[in-house]
Amino acid sequence: MAKRLVFAIGDIHGCFEELRSLLDLCSGNAGRIEHEFVLLGDYVDRGPASNEVIAYLMRAQAAGKPRFRCLLGNHDSMLSIAANPGRSDAELMQWWANGGEATLDAYGIDDPSDLPPDHLAWIRSLPYCLHENDRFFVHAGVRPGIVLAAQSEHDMLWIREPFLSSGLWHGALVVHGHTPTATRAPEVRSNRINLDTGACFGGPLTAAAFGSDRLDPLFFVNSDGLRFQITAD
Repeated sequence: MAKRLVFAIGDIHGCFEELRSLLDLCSGNAGRIEHEFVLLGDYVDRGPASNEVIAYLMRAQAAGKPRFRCLLGNHDSMLSIAANPGRSDAELMQWWANGGEATLDAYGIDDPSDLPPDHLAWIRSLPYCLHENDRFFVHAGVRPGIVLAAQSEHDMLWIREPFLSSGLWHGALVVHGHTPTATRAPEVRSNRINLDTGACFGGPLTAAAFGSDRLDPLFFVNSDGLRFQITAD
């Protein structure tokens, strides 16, 4: 068994109960093994409790053990822009039309600029990616043919094609979310793993458990309580 586990978790979208359940299941599966969490972004919008998700993650990061490393998602970025006093009407409406109304309801406010300042500061501090142990954790994906260090912020937040259909090796195993899988199960390819299993659309929230002795996941866990394995297509 691995001496240390990293659990990567897909898009949360305000699904706080699913997040709490999944974190407990991950820790239970880890047992006495040291473990940490990497979250792939999209903490807000669509689901019912964006405020609780962010408040919880802020507390968890401050506590420091287990370690939580949270990445920026495109919905988090849209919210940050919409909360800016200098936003345009188009920027506000882009966010609102993509599930932002649920975030306003969760916070009990009428304008994203009224979010708690510490929550906005936390969102704006989030990094775009994490590259370690030949794995590249990122929200949406990468542009094929471009080295990882030169990926654009826009692509890391928004890309679908040509990334999803590419069979190229990107320099590391890309672990991402952003595009809900049709099967509500992780999509496992030889060059990438998609962990967005549509939690805000009735699917489970899913984590992949990585060890230090192999590149691909040791196993998966989801908020329905299932532990399972999937091999690459």
